[in-house]
Amino acid sequence: MVKRLETEVWSLDTCAGCGLCVATCSKQILEWDGGDHPELQKRTKTVGYTKGPLDSCSFCQKFCEEACPRLERWAPMEAKMMLAAAGRGPVKSGAPNDVIRAILTAGRSAGLLDGVVMLDVDPWDLTPVARVVSTVEEIVSSMGPQYLWAPVFDALNEAIFERGMENIAVVGTPCSAQAIRKLRSSTNSRLEPYQDAIRLTIAVFCTGIYRPDLIREVLVDRMDVPPEQVKRLEISPDREWMRAVLWDGSVRTIPRQQAEGYTRPGCGSCDDYLGESADLAVGTLGAPEGTSTIIVRSRIGDVFVRNAVQLNLLETTHRVDKAALAAAAEEKDRRERALAFKDLQILMLDALADPLKRSEAIQQFVRLYRTPVRSGAPQEVRTGCTGC
Repeated sequence: MVKRLETEVWSLDTCAGCGLCVATCSKQILEWDGGDHPELQKRTKTVGYTKGPLDSCSFCQKFCEEACPRLERWAPMEAKMMLAAAGRGPVKSGAPNDVIRAILTAGRSAGLLDGVVMLDVDPWDLTPVARVVSTVEEIVSSMGPQYLWAPVFDALNEAIFERGMENIAVVGTPCSAQAIRKLRSSTNSRLEPYQDAIRLTIAVFCTGIYRPDLIREVLVDRMDVPPEQVKRLEISPDREWMRAVLWDGSVRTIPRQQAEGYTRPGCGSCDDYLGESADLAVGTLGAPEGTSTIIVRSRIGDVFVRNAVQLNLLETTHRVDKAALAAAAEEKDRRERALAFKDLQILMLDALADPLKRSEAIQQFVRLYRTPVRSGAPQEVRTGCTGC
């Protein structure tokens, strides 16, 4: 059984929903069944006249655990460069998806990429899907991530094993970049086909992603907006609203209180707003009007941005509001501390039944609750309740 995923991820509602565990499962027994996390298929074995449940995870190397981003705590990759950018071409635009299209189009044109695994939506009904695109025309015609959830790695095996792509970009949310980072850190040689094929990761700034029900129940049923009239979806950096920009230029705004109930549960435990594990992160926060911020965190990310600039598909400046990005990082730190307290509560409950965990619980309690030492006071750490 996939005990670690069940006890440390699924039961705690922290699943990222990226789908990499399903993609890498060597026995193909993990599947999506409409819930907030994958399900383990139930299979039976027959011996003579006897039937019983089959433990399909026996003698498995558990690639699902090797790929799950929620089994690690991630330190941010250092930002090497911050740019404000706008895509160039027939339509000049600084929207995040248009900036991403410019980078991918340039990469495909220069032979740096064979294809892209990306979140996209059906333009007729706005159903989110994971797609593999391999031509400039397909990249340009895609709508790109629209803050609606689908397991992006559902399309990964198609790209690598069915279509034989050797240089792939993955475009999704920060948690999908975390999953690739987890995958790249594995020393299991059987995961090398994935490690070798994924060349670039791009993450959109994200404060949470919504279940697809939002479109039908709010936009269509309550606001009477046909989905085929929607050009794109946007969300404010402070998450106060989500809006649908229609093809006729009008806008329909969904207030935060209406949209919040459709957020995936796993987003509540995510502390990465700015794609801190991706080669490139793109979003509107910190950018002047008409542009998007690009955060470059790796050498390969720098190569793709420079390539897009040289092919005249992207224009950049250094006019980025770093204070706004720092404020977002501070918000992340507060959520990370809140998660640490949640982990402490779980650890203290475990310690009631397992004496071996009591020492660990005490140490974590002291770390979180110790009070700062005042200037001139003795250098000691209070470990009792008076230290709170």
